[in-house]
Amino acid sequence: TEGFLEQGAMLDFYRVQIFPDTHIFIGESYFSQAKSSVFNDVTLSLDGKFIRNNLQTKYTGEFAETHYYGFYFSDKDNHIDNHTFVDHTLPNCNSNEVYKGIIGDNSTAVFNGKILVRPDAQQTNAYQSNKNILLSNTATINTKPELEIYADDVKCSHGATSGSLDEEHLFYLRARGIAPDKARNLLLSAFGEE
Repeated sequence: TEGFLEQGAMLDFYRVQIFPDTHIFIGESYFSQAKSSVFNDVTLSLDGKFIRNNLQTKYTGEFAETHYYGFYFSDKDNHIDNHTFVDHTLPNCNSNEVYKGIIGDNSTAVFNGKILVRPDAQQTNAYQSNKNILLSNTATINTKPELEIYADDVKCSHGATSGSLDEEHLFYLRARGIAPDKARNLLLSAFGEE
């Protein structure tokens, strides 16, 4: 998929991936943003034997804004792989990236997000976050958020977390009469809601 956002354009792009456990999907998306354009990308990967999403955005004008939102759920022995790249080539652009995953059984997932801030990209604001819940001891997440910054007047941050469901939260819900499966589902829904 290729997209070219002209000056002042706004695009909401949704990708919902629900495949049978035997299907393989590899997708490449490239978007170019001109001055004052806004790009919102939402990627939901809910099933499939092997899913790989490559998403790239490059700025060709100032005051552009990019938002990447991703949610992935992987179970059985499936694999979901998300690679993102935001190329801050010009000043005064903003990017915001939030990816969340729930990984269970023997499945694996990868998040590799890179934000590149070039020397001319002063006044850049860039944020990147990857949060994951592992539902089993055999589930695996490989997460690698990256910032590569060559400008000195920027606000950039990135982070990643991985863990299991909080037992204290489960206990709190169970103590109020909520069944174990329902309590677990409530916590997972709250995690993915963002």
